[in-house]
Amino acid sequence: MFVQALLVALFASVVGLCEAGAWVIQMQPFIAESITGLLLGEWETGVLIAATIQLIYMGQVQVGGVSAYSFNFAGVIAPAVAIVSNMEPEVATTVAVAIGTLGLVSDNIWMSVNAVFVHMADKYVEKGETKYLWVFNWIMPWIVNLVVYGLPAFLAVYFGAEYLEGFMASLPDWIDKALTAIGTLLPALGIGMMFKVVYNKKLVAFAILGYIAAGYLGLPTIGTALLALVCALLYWNLVSNKNKEEVK
Repeated sequence: MFVQALLVALFASVVGLCEAGAWVIQMQPFIAESITGLLLGEWETGVLIAATIQLIYMGQVQVGGVSAYSFNFAGVIAPAVAIVSNMEPEVATTVAVAIGTLGLVSDNIWMSVNAVFVHMADKYVEKGETKYLWVFNWIMPWIVNLVVYGLPAFLAVYFGAEYLEGFMASLPDWIDKALTAIGTLLPALGIGMMFKVVYNKKLVAFAILGYIAAGYLGLPTIGTALLALVCALLYWNLVSNKNKEEVK
């Protein structure tokens, strides 16, 4: 468990840097959580939890670079806690939302502390000394990442398994059912948020078709996705032909 905890801690630190960089698109919760499950030797469980949590945040939009949750805590640390504690995906979803919201404190600490290094680097630039700028631009932020993200991840995996699993087992049945119910509803909320962002009254029919296929006809996920692909291709071809005719 020590090696796994260390790997998750290092991965959480890497994600901390990537989230603020050019990899923000690649480091979606689904990707990060799946890798976390792989590091813990529970890849299938990681993917199941990742797919559920991804639904919550897929419609989340950052305004002015400010997020409503900590990607690192919701995408790496929370799934790690869920996996080592043998939580069900529905319960893990509720836990991820809570941990992701609390993790905003760490995000603010991370940004505030790193801002200090920028001013320290400015002093060297004013003196014309650029030799040690890499220390403030790379080494110091890495140390902050290890403390703010890596350390909590390590503690959660290494020490959290035994205590959290016992804690979850000691919860009354009604609390367990409540957490499961909340976790079941949260993905629907995420889908609703995404639908609100991309809503177009001309495309409502496709949304209804997808609901009928999955909800009433019992079409599996891959089948529904293929049906959506067919609809998208047909719509694209019709719109393209119409635009060509208008140009002529």
